[in-house]
Amino acid sequence: MKYKLIDLFAGAGGLTTGFHLADFESLCAIEIDKKALATYKHNYPSAKIVNDDIYKVNPRELREWLGLQPEELTVVIGGPPCQGFSRNIPAGCRSLDESRNQLYKTFLEFVEEFRPIYVVMENVPEILNAYKGVVRYEITKQLESFGYKVASASLNAAHYGIPQTRTRAFFIASLDKTPCFPKPTHSEEKSTKQLNLFDNSISSIVTVRDAIGDLPPLDAGQEYSEDNYPLQVNSIYQAMMRFESTKLVNHVARALSPVQIARVRVLKEGQDAKHLPPELAPKKHYSGAYGRLYWDKPARTITRWVFHPGSGRFFHPTQDRTITIREAARLHSFPDKFHFLGTYTEMSSQIGESVPPLLAKAIATCLIQDSH
Repeated sequence: MKYKLIDLFAGAGGLTTGFHLADFESLCAIEIDKKALATYKHNYPSAKIVNDDIYKVNPRELREWLGLQPEELTVVIGGPPCQGFSRNIPAGCRSLDESRNQLYKTFLEFVEEFRPIYVVMENVPEILNAYKGVVRYEITKQLESFGYKVASASLNAAHYGIPQTRTRAFFIASLDKTPCFPKPTHSEEKSTKQLNLFDNSISSIVTVRDAIGDLPPLDAGQEYSEDNYPLQVNSIYQAMMRFESTKLVNHVARALSPVQIARVRVLKEGQDAKHLPPELAPKKHYSGAYGRLYWDKPARTITRWVFHPGSGRFFHPTQDRTITIREAARLHSFPDKFHFLGTYTEMSSQIGESVPPLLAKAIATCLIQDSH
C-alpha cells in the first residue's frame, strides 16, 4: 500500500512528483491556477482536483469528501505563495499583515483538521528570518500546539543532485519523533574529492551538460516534434530523466526578437549582458541577464521568467536561443515523462514556481526511512 498525500497550493506538481518518485500517491490537489492544475491533472489523473481559492475550501468538508479520518493521511505537502517574503520585493513594500503573507496560516488549518503523520511546507529561504524570525516562530509553535515535533532548514537543490543552485526553506513536522533533513548527496568537485577520501556516497555536482547535453539542437522558435530521442545518453542524470519516457515532448524554443538574436550571437558560453558591445547592451539589466549558461556548472535558479533572456542566465550554452521548456524542466529535475500543458509562458511559470522534484524526493525518502 502506498503512502498517501494531499498537496495544497499544488501548482503543476513539483512536490507531488518528488513524493511520487518515493512511492507516495496523491489523493488530492488544491490549486487556484487552472493552467497549472491542468498540467497536474494530466500527469496525475487519479488525484481529485480542487480548482479554487483555498480560502473557500473547508478543511473538514475536504477530509470527509476524501473519506479520511484524522491521522489516516500520511502527509500534507505544499508551498504557500511566497511573494510577500521574497527578497525580490523591496523591504519597504513588505508587510506581515498582507494577505499573501498569511497563507501559511491557511495551510496550518488543513494540518489541524487532517492531522497527517507528517507535514512538509516549502517556501522562500527568507521566511526563516523574515520579520526577525516571527513567522518561523509562529509556524513552529502552531505545529507544536497540534502535537508535532518540528524542524526547519534551508536546502540548496544542487546538493541533492539537481543541476540548479536553487535554495528553498522547508518546515518538516512529525507526530512521532523529531524529523531530520536529508543529508547532501552532491558537492562541488574540489570538495567532493576531499570528501570522497572518507565518504564515497558524495557525488560530484550535476552540471548543465549532464542535464541537457543529450537533447537535440534547435533554432529559436523551433519545436522538436519527432517521436524518438535522436541522441544517446551520456550521463547518469540524463538516463534518470528519460526513464519510462517514450517520446521527447515540450522541447520547444521560444522565438526571439531581432535584437535578442543579435545579442545571443555575440555571446560566448558563460558570458552575459556586461560582455555585450555598446550598441547591443541594454540600458539597465539584472546580474546575469542575457547570459549564456555554463556547460560545466549548475544553472542558477530557474524562475518563472525563464522564457525571457533579460531576466536571467537563460540562453543555451552554445545554441543561439533561450533554453526550451524541456531543458528548463530537466534543470529543475522534472522527469521527461512529466508533460507540461499551456502556452510557453504558462509552462515557464509552472516550472519556475515549483519545487524541484528530486529535492522533494530526498525529503520524502528521508521521512520514510525515519519512520522505520
